Amino acid sequence: MEKRKNYTTVEKNTLAEIKLSIIVPVYNTPVPFVKECLESIQNSGIRYPYVVIIVNDGSTGPEVTRFLDESCLPHSIKINKENSGVLATRNTGLKLAKGKLILCLDSDDLLLSSINDAVSYLKTHRKSDILYCDLQFFGDTSYLHKKCEFSKFQLMYVSNMLTPSSTLFRREIISEVLFNENLSYSEDRDFFSRAASLGFAFKHFCKPFCNYRKLYNNQSLSQKNIGMKNEVESFIKAQFDAHREITQEEVNKYVINNFTAHKKHIAKLLIIIFFPFLYKFWVSRKIYKNNIVID
Repeated sequence: MEKRKNYTTVEKNTLAEIKLSIIVPVYNTPVPFVKECLESIQNSGIRYPYVVIIVNDGSTGPEVTRFLDESCLPHSIKINKENSGVLATRNTGLKLAKGKLILCLDSDDLLLSSINDAVSYLKTHRKSDILYCDLQFFGDTSYLHKKCEFSKFQLMYVSNMLTPSSTLFRREIISEVLFNENLSYSEDRDFFSRAASLGFAFKHFCKPFCNYRKLYNNQSLSQKNIGMKNEVESFIKAQFDAHREITQEEVNKYVINNFTAHKKHIAKLLIIIFFPFLYKFWVSRKIYKNNIVID
């Protein structure tokens, strides 16, 4: 691979003032997606000193390589490295992070102006370490994925409720947790499960601060083959005593949160079972529209 130069548009005397680092790993992402991603950061109107750390994971596509070589995003550091996978690339960016807060943004996702509200929340709520938001999907489909209040039981035993692009966290976390570069599936769940096991506090933020691209014909950067699900889940749980981590209180909280969040879905199910003709009528008249998904 041709050796390319790294660059920075961040003045050295401003490094100490940085409050937020945004890590953007890139590997052969289509240029329009990368351009949209970087423009969304600029257009989000971030009110705090920040740096964008773009890590090119040895992209081989000439278009994206040329774009990254020629682009000069303000408040940014660009690193070129040999290909080693998205997890090693994220970790490279994390180790270069400045300031107190970190966001790992996939290079096909978009940052929203509400990131300012998320940063403000963590600045004023010191007991929260990891802030995760509802997820607005776009691309081949469009819907709002509403998250529930955090449940360690759900994260470790049921399903992953978090993605890097929708999660803002304190920098001190990476002194104890980095992404496991040996994983090829469910690496986000592994990262956040270990953070939860270490006692870091999670908080749900109901306002989306990113748009998450979802494609059917071509996987987004965070969509994975689910064939290894059981194998990787076992691996994740084996890294700590998951049973010790989960108390009866954690299970009860998950059940209560889940029931509360699914009230509308339960009502819909009852209508389908007991009043199917009414439900069909509503659907035919487009009275019922379900564009919200709840964990």
